[in-house]
Amino acid sequence: MYSAFAAARDGRPRENAMRLTLLLVASLFAAATANADASYGVYGVRSGDVLNVRVLPNPRAQVVATIPPEGAGITLTGKSAPGDWVEVRYKRKRGWVNGRFLGFGTGRFQLPAYLDCAGTEPFWSIALIPGQARADLMSAERRRFFKLTRASTAMGRPDIWHIRSSNRPGEMTLIVRHETCSDGMSDNRYPYSAIALISGQDMIAGCCRPATPRG
Repeated sequence: MYSAFAAARDGRPRENAMRLTLLLVASLFAAATANADASYGVYGVRSGDVLNVRVLPNPRAQVVATIPPEGAGITLTGKSAPGDWVEVRYKRKRGWVNGRFLGFGTGRFQLPAYLDCAGTEPFWSIALIPGQARADLMSAERRRFFKLTRASTAMGRPDIWHIRSSNRPGEMTLIVRHETCSDGMSDNRYPYSAIALISGQDMIAGCCRPATPRG
């Protein structure tokens, strides 16, 4: 089915694409007022299992708390360690978890905390990791870093995520939708489509997929 995201990618004048553009513009203004860090839920942990919170960033370290598969409201302290470890707070407990088991929201339409997005013509990429985003704008030969400030779903549409981030002196809004996406240049298919609006840049569109482990 042809979607508003597809319309934006292909440049076809569709009503839904216009509505989405207006949403993106409104999101940019909203991002300027967001001052709270993004929070996370447990991602990729099967029912009946738990996410262990450890005293040190080591899979053999002492467990200080456990978080159930549906756990949410996990916040970052800003500390990280090699191997995708991040320090978190959860219900007054503080410790280390592997960031690969963090995501936005809970349930069917979760997004992983580690997400790679990219587009062509112009070529660009956005990489999300816990608490941060990196945008590479090849056409402008620029790399920008942002702090994630908010992640929420569209009203009545849990399959559409709105991720806000900021830096000095600008903001970035990323809209990610659960739908099959094509990069337009290969036979590859991606599980998410994306549109991004970055301060000082034109709106860009492409696809996203869970990031591969970085080691």
